[in-house]
Amino acid sequence: MPLYLVTVAGEIPLKSPRTRPRLYAMLAENIKRTLARKGITVSAVRFTDAKILVEAGGDALQALSRVFGVHRVSEVQAIEFTSLEELVREVASRSIEHVKGKRFAVRVKRSGRHGFTSLDVAREIGAALKPFSAGVDLENPEVEVVVEVRGSTAYLHGRIIEGPGGLPTGSGGRALVLFSGGFDSPVAAWLMAKRGLEVDFLHYMMGSSEVSRQAFAVAKKLADEWLSSYDPRFITIDFTPLIAEIEGKIEWSYRQVVLRALMYMVAGRVAERLGYDALVTGEALGQASSQTLANLRAAEYAASPGCIVLRPLIGFDKEEIVGYSRRIGLYEYSSRVAEACAIAPTHVATRVSPEKLRELLGRLDAGLVDKVVEELRIVDLHTGRPEDAVPGYREEVDSIPPDSIVIDARSYEEYRRDALPGALHLSMVDFERLPRDKPVVLYCSTGGISLLLARELRGKGFKAYSLKGGIAAYRARSRGGSST
Repeated sequence: MPLYLVTVAGEIPLKSPRTRPRLYAMLAENIKRTLARKGITVSAVRFTDAKILVEAGGDALQALSRVFGVHRVSEVQAIEFTSLEELVREVASRSIEHVKGKRFAVRVKRSGRHGFTSLDVAREIGAALKPFSAGVDLENPEVEVVVEVRGSTAYLHGRIIEGPGGLPTGSGGRALVLFSGGFDSPVAAWLMAKRGLEVDFLHYMMGSSEVSRQAFAVAKKLADEWLSSYDPRFITIDFTPLIAEIEGKIEWSYRQVVLRALMYMVAGRVAERLGYDALVTGEALGQASSQTLANLRAAEYAASPGCIVLRPLIGFDKEEIVGYSRRIGLYEYSSRVAEACAIAPTHVATRVSPEKLRELLGRLDAGLVDKVVEELRIVDLHTGRPEDAVPGYREEVDSIPPDSIVIDARSYEEYRRDALPGALHLSMVDFERLPRDKPVVLYCSTGGISLLLARELRGKGFKAYSLKGGIAAYRARSRGGSST
């Protein structure tokens, strides 16, 4: 049965005698849960100093390297010995094929009382293997023989893979991540999980079910790869009533910062209702107009979310964030998620005072926040499906019905560049003269703005629809391909 030697993250052994046993116990339990989730049987989990020995009924190397609190994982062979000669003989006999015809080096670590040093072990093993190899090369070997001697047992290392480090998941509390699915929020979630938080995901549906289902796919990938030790949840809230309220009562320049404040406010209510210790965002200072220092301060102050807001990316630039996304295996998924939060593309205020923002929020229907929170959906990420988390909108259509009036709700520049055949730009349409007996199909970049417009037109008696996922998704469907 395969045996693995897990080196715990360096800060765990440095914790106080009171804290350290708790972290070790949590890490061991997380290892068991992770392997069970992957269908791998665990026969034994044993501690040896700052190491954990895991005996598993299958290839567990990759799964173990995805457990927070793990620094490194090695597939090992355990060798019991009573003398240096016996140790050298056993290691050499098991390593001949590994070094045959190659330049090699022997690396030895040792702990415990012995009548020999680490250098003695390395020298003797090297001498025994040299006749089968292309020679010893300590500087640039083709292969290495790695041996760890602990008491009367030696561990001959095979495959080795680095872990994420950090602290065991769950050791730091529970947090709710404001999750769009783009590059920023998944990386923020990963970094906070690395620091011991159990993270769940709060996603605001801004009008396009396709974009929200793409966000669900990112969260599920993150959960399946990195969060197997617990049952993370994907919580969705239909934010379109609040967006409509903003667009009806707030000037263009203030819409983004009001939107951010409402995001905090709603998240705070959800955190209070479901018992989270903190909120987590993917905000990076200055990355967007609503993420200036002044606007972040104003939004958090005015919204009063009621719990701490953690911003692990606050000092990161975009290249660093994207680099993390690649490293943790989410880049391909996040790159498919279209921007859905831009409701004021131009002339955005970057220095709004808390007092001004409170005045702006006071214009809105205060009951809407509680209403959207009451209608939240919760889905288990490990077992749930996109359609469970993100219901389709009745106003959305996959294709354009015959005899439809097609309206482009993007900017005029985008319309001129690549409008759909026969489409009118929104600015060209006289809705007073628009026939109410024909289908009206609106589209934008992501399907969010067009959905809000379709709802508004339906309220005025039109047979209005929104093209699901926006223009790129529609063209991909028409070609029979992916929206990416």
